[in-house]
Amino acid sequence: MIIVEACVDTLASAHHAETGGADRIELCDNLGDAGTTPSHGVLRLALEQLGIAVFPIIPPRGGGFVYDAADIAVVRAGLQHARRLGAPGA
Repeated sequence: MIIVEACVDTLASAHHAETGGADRIELCDNLGDAGTTPSHGVLRLALEQLGIAVFPIIPPRGGGFVYDAADIAVVRAGLQHARRLGAPGA
């Protein structure tokens, strides 16, 4: 079985992905900067409104993938937040 996942950075794009046949979405913000953590509002509404799985990405910031201790603390807080909202995979 092939799972179709769409990477989206807006609620409208998430709805389009679902309508277009995506099995799940990878939700982020700011795709132009390699994707950053989606806002609370976008994540909450995507989880409430979509009938497919919503997997948020949780990088601490744009601009690269080398993280220090402060960045890791931000990731942990973001993961806790996504879990509280019920995001799968968080």
